[in-house]
Amino acid sequence: MTVRPDPSAPDGPGGTTVRPDRPAPDHPGGDLLFETSGSTGAARRWWRRPEQMVREVELIGTHVLGPVDHVVSYAPPRHLFGALFGQWLPRTAGIPVHQAWRQPLRPPPVPADARVLVVCLPMTWELLRRHLSSWQRASSVVALHSAAAPPPAAHRLVRRAAPLLRAHELLGSTETGGIAHRPVTPEGEATAPWRLLPDVTLAGDGAAPAGRAAELVVAGPRLARPDGASRPPAHWATGDLVEFTAPGTFRLVGRSSSLVKVNGVKVHLARVDERLAALLPGAECVALPRTGDPLGGEGYVVFWARRAAGVNTADIQDALRDFPRPSRIVEVPAVPRTAAGKPDRAALLAAASP
Repeated sequence: MTVRPDPSAPDGPGGTTVRPDRPAPDHPGGDLLFETSGSTGAARRWWRRPEQMVREVELIGTHVLGPVDHVVSYAPPRHLFGALFGQWLPRTAGIPVHQAWRQPLRPPPVPADARVLVVCLPMTWELLRRHLSSWQRASSVVALHSAAAPPPAAHRLVRRAAPLLRAHELLGSTETGGIAHRPVTPEGEATAPWRLLPDVTLAGDGAAPAGRAAELVVAGPRLARPDGASRPPAHWATGDLVEFTAPGTFRLVGRSSSLVKVNGVKVHLARVDERLAALLPGAECVALPRTGDPLGGEGYVVFWARRAAGVNTADIQDALRDFPRPSRIVEVPAVPRTAAGKPDRAALLAAASP
């Protein structure tokens, strides 16, 4: 997802500290225009009101982040996540922000004894590890992650850098804004359930029988307005399949588009990804539905890139011994990613073409 460039954003090499008293960008009608990338469907335009942006950063600041007095953002403000926490949060709180996405390899300035918020994409975690000595100048560091699942490096760093560092993951989209949050746990600990933000409500009864997945359909005051519409929709079907664990909490089991049946057995590809990440830290793996094979029926393909020596296809097969076998296992030099840090589905599927 992208947002119109902020005309108030400073230019110049490297990360730039933005004055918190800069005015908000001048958008038509006071609303902000975002676009979905089109990687999971046709590109669409969405409008968000300034009060929705302020409400979101105040809500997450209060219920998730706690006090901060300096922001380092690795998320470009053309994306909703970067706009919210790299621009609107520091402006609302009146604190400085360093736009580290401009030159991410350079160690950021970390004020001594500051309470620092780091706005993270997947690639940020390796940079945090490399520059850990710089971050130790802060009194505390809270990392906020979105876009894609945190990489294994995130869990390792949370364990290594505690109690200086704590981290949270945010679930949301261009259409909905933030929906739910959960802590990023140290490697080896059970994955925490997602917890709904206080102003998000569930359409319908918001529950499903134990052990069964249901699509996450949400409502609330921060839904975006589709281009050409006079108001936001009453509710939004996210496409996420969840299992509710308690009132207001759930476990994400995949996308409706990533639920496949292999020989009559349902496979949630998010669980395939979780299993491979847990058992094979030496490989980066992504499971995608198989397409274009009407005779072969449904199935899935595992793409993997080697992170360490000693990992091979047999290890992947062994890790998935409790799952229906993948149709193919394809090794790639590296897992391609979109600008938002998500695996590039189109590029991966192209790599699997004959």
